[in-house]
Amino acid sequence: MRNRCIVMLCATVLLSIQGQATTVSNVASPQSPMSSLQQEMIDLQKAFVGAQERGDVEYVKSALADDFTSIETNGDSSGKSDFLRDLHAPEQPGPSPILYEFKVIELDEGCAVVTYKAVFAGHQLERYQHLSDIWVKQGGKWKLTFRQSTLNLWSAHDLD
Repeated sequence: MRNRCIVMLCATVLLSIQGQATTVSNVASPQSPMSSLQQEMIDLQKAFVGAQERGDVEYVKSALADDFTSIETNGDSSGKSDFLRDLHAPEQPGPSPILYEFKVIELDEGCAVVTYKAVFAGHQLERYQHLSDIWVKQGGKWKLTFRQSTLNLWSAHDLD
C-alpha cells in the first residue's frame, strides 16, 4: 500500500506541475466547494500541527504510523522515535503557526497527500516552510506516514 502511495504521489506531482491539481484554501470558493475528505484532511493536519506546537506527545505518537519517515528542512531523515524525542512542550507558549494554501490530493482510497505552507514564529532560519504529508488509513484511523519539509529559500535569511 505504501509503495503504491509513493508511486501515486510522484504521478500527482507531475499532474500538479501541469496545473491539473486542485488547490483547497481555508475558504472554499463557490466554484469549487471542498469535499468532505478535503475538509477532514485539513482539519486533521491542523490538529496534528497544533499538537506538535503544544508538545502533546501522546496525540502525536498515536497519529504517527510505526514506519513514519520525515525529511527535515536540512535534508536529514528521521523516524518515529526521533520525531517523538525531539517533541517537547514549549516553556512559554508562543504564537500559533500560520498554515495556508492547503492542497489535498487523494491518491487512493485511504491514502491522501496534504501539502501546505506554514509560517513558524520564532524559528528564525526555518520560519517559512512548504510541507507535504502523506496520510494512510490504518485500522480505520488516519496515520501520518511521511513528511517532507522544505524551506522557502526566498525567506531563509529573513530575520527580524
